[in-house]
Amino acid sequence: MAQLVGAAPVVAPPRSFRERVADGYRRVCVDYWPYWAATLTAAFLNILLFAYAGSAWGVTTEFTRMGGHILQLFGVDVNQWAYFGPTGIGPNKGLPWDRTSGWLIFGMFGGALIGSLLSSSCQLRVPRQRRRLFFGFLGGVLGGFGARLAMGCNLGSFFSAIPQFSLHGWLFMLGLFAGTWLGVQIALHPWVMGTPERRVRRALPSTPARPSIQPYLGVLGIVGVVLLLVWFVQTGLERLGVVMLFGVAFGLVIERGRICFTNAFRELWITRQGHLARALALAMMLATIGFAVQIAAGAKPRFEYASLGALIGGVLFGVGIVLAGGCETGWMYRSVQGYVQLWMAGLGTLVGTVLLAYGWDHWGLYDLLVAPARPVSLLNEFGMAVALVLTLAGLGAWYLFATWWETRPAALPRSRPAPIRAPRTELREPAS
Repeated sequence: MAQLVGAAPVVAPPRSFRERVADGYRRVCVDYWPYWAATLTAAFLNILLFAYAGSAWGVTTEFTRMGGHILQLFGVDVNQWAYFGPTGIGPNKGLPWDRTSGWLIFGMFGGALIGSLLSSSCQLRVPRQRRRLFFGFLGGVLGGFGARLAMGCNLGSFFSAIPQFSLHGWLFMLGLFAGTWLGVQIALHPWVMGTPERRVRRALPSTPARPSIQPYLGVLGIVGVVLLLVWFVQTGLERLGVVMLFGVAFGLVIERGRICFTNAFRELWITRQGHLARALALAMMLATIGFAVQIAAGAKPRFEYASLGALIGGVLFGVGIVLAGGCETGWMYRSVQGYVQLWMAGLGTLVGTVLLAYGWDHWGLYDLLVAPARPVSLLNEFGMAVALVLTLAGLGAWYLFATWWETRPAALPRSRPAPIRAPRTELREPAS
């Protein structure tokens, strides 16, 4: 019915306080954050972590130590391995809960779990095709091996390395481009992906959704973090407690923002979507400026060997994360959500890092792929001004490439039509 001319407009009643709180909770804790908001938040946290701890965001060094601890339980003296000795990352440096790097990882798992519980996202998810469990493990092995060959994963050798003006980060990035493209070609092969199936769903009577207990468990998780921080302060271990808080914040951000570097590169090759790639480029620009200010004030950046190992490691890591279904950040937050395939990826990561540590001297990997090179810092080579311009320009070029790449038509792989499985029972309308 048309509104009468001159009639007073209908004004909706104001929302109640409870409705506004529920809407705010949904926006922050249930709906996923935009990529740009999550990645910029992660970059800002990385800047603060660098200022507080003197080191940036990274995880696979500690995963390597954890793998060494597990081998020690079986009587293997890994401290005699060259990788655990001169590099100073051996398990003889205490236990994971004695190290800030250990509490960073504990915090990340805890933060991702809290975010998943608050959004009621935890549910056991077993892939229908069991072969994906194997490829999850295999991908984790390749990813862990490649990450430590390059002296860092998508965090330590990319997200944190390039803003610290380390040339090895750019070599790792080139390897990521090639490795994720190759990984996509392998993952889309029918022997790996399997034959897709179209299933006809049966009509089921609708049932009201039961209220979930998960948000209450998430609140209990927050209380647990606060109590643990109080304990750290009372025992004089404030540094461990603060780093744990950074880990919790990183875990929340990667879970809420779905930050998985696998998607940033994989989707470029499959669907030509560059939303996450552009968001990461912007975040790394912010981190570059933040790190540059601190370095100018006397902070010490980390830079590694600009070696063939960084490039090959990037390729292996790229292939591995595509097969596994997630990079280090991706499998960490999705594993606490109940993805069994990502549990296998995490296990494979530990195995891969330990294999690399063994092969560092036993297989001659260091002498062959790393020793001929040297650590290269753009700061030492060109000075702060030029290094800053080159890094920002390179990240800007990546941003423009992702934007241009989206304009090209997607070239999806051809596959046979999927068979349609008929339902076992006849479809019937629910009784009225």
